[in-house]
Amino acid sequence: MYIFISHSSSDAAVASDVCDMLEKNGEKCFLAPRDIRSGHEYAEEIVDGIDRSDALVLLLSKKSNESPHVLREIERAVSRSIPIIVYKLEEVELRKSMEYFLMTHQWVNAKQGAQLTDLLDCINTLPDRGERRVSVQAAEKADNTDDTDNRDNTEKSPDVKKRRGRRLAAAVAVCVVLIAAVLLWGFAGNGFGRDKDVIDVEAGDTVVFGNYNGEPIEWRVLRVSDDGEEAVLVSKYILTMKAYDAPESGKYNYDGVKDYWSENSEAATDMELQARVRGSNDWSNSTIRTWLNSEDEVVKYEGQAPTSNAMSELKNGYSNEAGFLHDFTDEELTALKTVDVVTKANVLAAAQNGNTGGTQEIITKDRVYLLSLEELGWFEESGMTTLAVPTDAAIQQDASGWYKIYSLDMGVKEYYWWLREPADKSSSKCLLVGNGYSGNSLSEYPAGLEGFGIRPAVTVDLHSKSIKK
Repeated sequence: MYIFISHSSSDAAVASDVCDMLEKNGEKCFLAPRDIRSGHEYAEEIVDGIDRSDALVLLLSKKSNESPHVLREIERAVSRSIPIIVYKLEEVELRKSMEYFLMTHQWVNAKQGAQLTDLLDCINTLPDRGERRVSVQAAEKADNTDDTDNRDNTEKSPDVKKRRGRRLAAAVAVCVVLIAAVLLWGFAGNGFGRDKDVIDVEAGDTVVFGNYNGEPIEWRVLRVSDDGEEAVLVSKYILTMKAYDAPESGKYNYDGVKDYWSENSEAATDMELQARVRGSNDWSNSTIRTWLNSEDEVVKYEGQAPTSNAMSELKNGYSNEAGFLHDFTDEELTALKTVDVVTKANVLAAAQNGNTGGTQEIITKDRVYLLSLEELGWFEESGMTTLAVPTDAAIQQDASGWYKIYSLDMGVKEYYWWLREPADKSSSKCLLVGNGYSGNSLSEYPAGLEGFGIRPAVTVDLHSKSIKK
């Protein structure tokens, strides 16, 4: 059978255990985000996964009961006459919309200590996809026959109603397995449930963690790991306006001899020169990466430091500013995970390795990073907007005034923010998330422009008490 597992991201650890158990017993499962194919639209993949399934297993918890994404999955399954098995993780008072789909169906009480065998038994009673389709089509055909035979009657006979009810129940069977909290949360050795010390969050939640510019930082939860012990956070607001990288020449569009402001200058085609005078879009060597990952009061930069003199309008230099992590507490620094950050190589790095197509990847180890284009898709998965506004402190700190020019004067409060993604066919331009004014979700600008926003991302240990909901 092909089984779709519907769950809240907060129950990812249990979902993974259920999936492992089913697949070890010969079933095939669809588990998001594991089975979302790279480069495909998340919502479309979910719909296709449900439509292909022989059954849907709902992990019912307080979080999934409130999740609009889970509700849409249940509604889709019901509309496609796909059997639903409700695996109850905790006592939940169904909200009205969920009760509408689930309240009229059969409830089966599993014995305490039965572990997952009741779920398997329930699945084994279901017809396979082909049999289910035939039975549904037969029921529909019979209903049409009944309607024709009784077209002169204003009401169906009791026998006809009973037969129709039985067919409908067979077509949309829902088997609900009640598993006691002791069973689900008591078998920690088998991987069930979360550690009690782990903060309970799911994608879309807001948490407070760390400080910058004298203010606590608010973060949005982008995704939670399968075991529920780590989460990727992105700052809720744009925290500062900074250039992605300071040009090694020491002055934007100038190499000490000649300026390259003309669009038709050699810097348009000479990739080495372009990176040197306009800033490099190589994340691994960028000054913004160095600043974001530093906890020092005096940050040490390799090569050209991000001085104001190096920027396009001689503003927003950050070489004299303490590192982004400087005001984090020891406990907060301990909560930060050092992770492998995979970034598409720019044209220079790709060419050095004989790859002119620019598809090579570079891996860095970072505690703080900017998001990539692929990771931007996590916003859609979480039902969150990519649009963001700067903090008041960020606006006051900014000397460029670009926020007023490019957003406020256009009638919008949202603003551009950098991704770490290099633009194609350029050694200097990076991708930025737009402000929603033009309808273009992405823009690209040279790395040495100083007036665009920074939204840091981090991976944190959810055991840390320094993370506050």
